Amino acid sequence: MPDEIRLKRIEAFFLQELARIVSRELNDPVFQNRVISFPGIKVSRDLSVAHVAVSVFGQGSDASGIVKALNDAEPVIRRGIMNVSDLRRTPVFTFHEDHTIENASRIDRILNMLDIPPEEPDESDAGEDS
Repeated sequence: MPDEIRLKRIEAFFLQELARIVSRELNDPVFQNRVISFPGIKVSRDLSVAHVAVSVFGQGSDASGIVKALNDAEPVIRRGIMNVSDLRRTPVFTFHEDHTIENASRIDRILNMLDIPPEEPDESDAGEDS
């Protein structure tokens, strides 16, 4: 089993190869004119499974459709990674929609809606400088 540093390197390699394969080798029209990002991956210690987070950018982006297409194309993706990897085992990839950016955007909108007046300095704070 790989140690933690090696596992992180393997995860980084998989992310790089996923981006390459999706952008250059998958010819499914669902991937065209979309910016697809893989913000995270978690590979099991025995390298049997890799859970990949997927973010989709662009107007009218159907993230759930793209995640489904990625899961359908998993054998092609896995074979592409096997061909460029020297690992004995290549994990089965499962793709999941990443909502981090949407959640951050929603939190930002909520914070902007709040009417919080700016803090005014206390008089006691001004006297401490002397």
